[in-house]
Parts: sequence; structure tokens; C-alpha cells
Amino acid sequence: MRRKYGKLQTKDNLIVFPGMVDKLIAEGLKHAEDFQYDLAVDSIRQALTYTEVDEQTLGVYAYSLYENREFEESQKVCEELLKLGPSFYFETMELNITVLMELRQFDEVTKIVESLLEEGIVPPEKVDKYEQLLTLNERLAKQNEDILLDDAPHNNKIDASLFQIEIFSAFPEDKQQQLLLELQGENLSSIENELATIIENGLIPPISKSFALLLMVISGIDRTLSIEKFGFKFDVTPKGLPEPANTTKVRSVLAITREELVQNPTKLEMVHDLIIRHAFAMYPFEWSTFDKQEVAEAYINYVGAMLGEEVACEAQMHDLLVEIDRMYELSGK
Repeated sequence: MRRKYGKLQTKDNLIVFPGMVDKLIAEGLKHAEDFQYDLAVDSIRQALTYTEVDEQTLGVYAYSLYENREFEESQKVCEELLKLGPSFYFETMELNITVLMELRQFDEVTKIVESLLEEGIVPPEKVDKYEQLLTLNERLAKQNEDILLDDAPHNNKIDASLFQIEIFSAFPEDKQQQLLLELQGENLSSIENELATIIENGLIPPISKSFALLLMVISGIDRTLSIEKFGFKFDVTPKGLPEPANTTKVRSVLAITREELVQNPTKLEMVHDLIIRHAFAMYPFEWSTFDKQEVAEAYINYVGAMLGEEVACEAQMHDLLVEIDRMYELSGK
């Protein structure tokens, strides 16, 4: 006997078979549970072309877009959800704030968080988290203002005398880094030897060494340098060296922490911010002898302790993180 179907839906002259949209939504939710956010986005996006979806699915879609680094679309979905007054309002708001930080809309984040806190509508148990978000936003905004990188050639005349080790080492650390940042996009051939000496000198702060090394990496300078930081020492060649946030180990640590903190985007943002900052200070050592799992767990626990959680920290790794953080504080970064 031939099976009878209900009336077929159509969309732009395409037939939508019964159950197809539900299947797409179910697949999208399952992909998100399995951390396959690109597939989750594809499935739910297809479903949205045929129908409106419920609040839960929209929330999963917004988070999957965030994980897929489609920040503008994620922020639009968050705004749509917030207008609906979702059941998980503050979780949605936290995701919205995190996405706005990724979009470098720091003023908007400040406006939203300060308004929520001043109006007293944040639940008492979430006040600390929103204050931490505000602090993190302020720090990211300052970092953004400090970035003076410009890939276009400047064709400015470089005063090589400023980079002679006797003069350069006498400058405060922030002045050293400012001088190095101003070299972005310049032809470094006239001061290649000076930069090499800065990198190899034992008295130059680690962050200044990282700036100098990154300049040589970007310029593709092919020479061997002996670099020492945080008790680690070995030879490196700038040419072909990956940039600090793009090394295999850093990417692995970011991936592990992303999976571990998938349900806590605020803590995840803090952990990733710290990892990238520390990776730059450590560059090119990548936490040396510690494996990627140890490093990931150390940062999760370290940030957890900052948030008042009771956690156990591995002593040697914890001491290293404290040392790097203290160094950033002293440099004013």
C-alpha cells in the first residue's frame, strides 16, 4: 500500500520533505555536543532557511558560530536572543560580551556591563563574574591601544644608535618595546646585528627579546641566534619560525582548554588571553619541557584560582606562570 504524506512544504521552489528540518536541527545539536562546531553551524544554518528555530537551538547556533570564529554572525544571533528574553539570559549575555570583545568593541562591552551592574539586575552569584569581565575588557582594550603594528613599509630612516646594546639596555622596558614596535614594516638590514645582540644579551627583559625576535621572524632573517629566557636556552633561526600564537604547541593548548571550558566562555576567554600573552613572553620556548596537557591544565587551574576556585596547582608550572605575570606587571603591560 502506498504511504500517504502530508502536504509538502516548499521554499524558493524547493521541496522540503517532512522531517527534514527537524533532522537538520537534531544533527546540528549533536554536532555541537561533539564539539564539531563547523558542522553544527552548517546544519542549523540550513534549518534556518526553512523555518524559525527554538530558543535552545538559537543559543547553540550562537555558541557554535563563536567557536567557528564567525563573530559578527554570532553577535547578531545573541542580540536576537536577548530581545526574546531567553531563559538563560545571563549566559547569553556573557556570550554576547565575549563575542563583542573578539570584535574589539570594547566601549560597547563597558557600556553593557556597567549598565547591568549599576541597575542591580545581575544575580548576586554572578556579580564577581561580570566585574571580572569588565576588568578583562579593560585590559584587552589597553592591549589593543598599545598595538602599533603596521605591515606596510614605512621607509623611515632608522637611528641605529638607539639599538646599540649599551644605549638600548639603559632604556626602561616600555621604551625598549616602543622602539621595537616602531620598526614594524621597516627594512632591518641596517640593524640586524644590533637586534641579534639584543636577543642574545642576558640583561634584556624576555618581552623585549620576544619583540626583537618576532621582527626578525617576520623579516625572514636567516642566521642562528642563542636565546635564553626563564632558565631555558637554545639556538634558533628566525627564518621559518612560526609566530608566537601560531606554534603547534600553542594551538594544541588552546584547543585542549577550549574543549575543557566549552560550558564556561568567560573563563575560557581569560585562559586564552593568558596563554597567548605568556606564549609571547616565552617565545620561542613554548613552556619547554612541559607537555601540552600539563600546560593546559596549569592555565585552567591558575585562572580558576584567580576566580576564587579551590584548585591544585603543579608547583613548577605554577611558579613559572606567576613569574611571567609578575614580569608583565613590572613592564606595565
